[in-house]
Amino acid sequence: MRTFKFNNLFACILSLLFVLVMALSGSAQEKKDNSGTNPVNFTNDFRMWMEFDMLQGDNSYIKQAFEYRTPLSKKVASRIRGYKIDLSQGGGTTTTGYGDMDARLIWVPKVSKKAAIALGIEATFNTATHPTLGTGKTTLGPQAFLVFFQPFGIKGAILAPAYQYVFDVGGDEDRSEISRSAVDIFFVWLAADKKHWAVINPTFVFDHENDKEFALFEVEGGQMMFGATSSYIRPGIGIGSDRPYEWNIEFGFKVIWK
Repeated sequence: MRTFKFNNLFACILSLLFVLVMALSGSAQEKKDNSGTNPVNFTNDFRMWMEFDMLQGDNSYIKQAFEYRTPLSKKVASRIRGYKIDLSQGGGTTTTGYGDMDARLIWVPKVSKKAAIALGIEATFNTATHPTLGTGKTTLGPQAFLVFFQPFGIKGAILAPAYQYVFDVGGDEDRSEISRSAVDIFFVWLAADKKHWAVINPTFVFDHENDKEFALFEVEGGQMMFGATSSYIRPGIGIGSDRPYEWNIEFGFKVIWK
């Protein structure tokens, strides 16, 4: 029988934060969107989360992520992420280390009361401390998405379809080249009190290099805690024979300031 040991400080912190959510959910909040769910609402924020993936076969994957976002101007914002990873494989083998770091710049050339257009470029760097914890490649991923406010007349909702193409630009020549496309559909509903939200997020991935196709389907429920801090839970499943995992679950925490 498989056992999972969440014996790290990060997991303990997140557990305590979720207890605080229940204790402080009735606290008074200013009616301002500090949920961090609007992709074109640029803020300074720090995020951390833990994701557990049940991979195919007798394998599992725990990722601890740390993210910082900051606006560079009214129309441009940046994001950087780092990861600590525990990969458990059949036979009791566990590999622990740091994964590939990534960074993104996003530009919003047009925004109105009904919609916005955003363009971005994401880079992933070959920084993993073990070959199994990264791709062995440095990649670039240009992306474009539309953001619709109150789609279909749903108050408090945002619909943001996006497309991204990722390709490698360097790295280990012995590792597989990277060429993939992804279509992402992000739908979020924010309650009138701006304390609670729900997300539906299907993603369709086309791996051109390895001739694979699969989909990921995730949902999220989140709520404000105190001040401009919030937490969320995000379960998901993999769909298709080429799916990277059977199911996953993510617990996260955000601190946002303007």
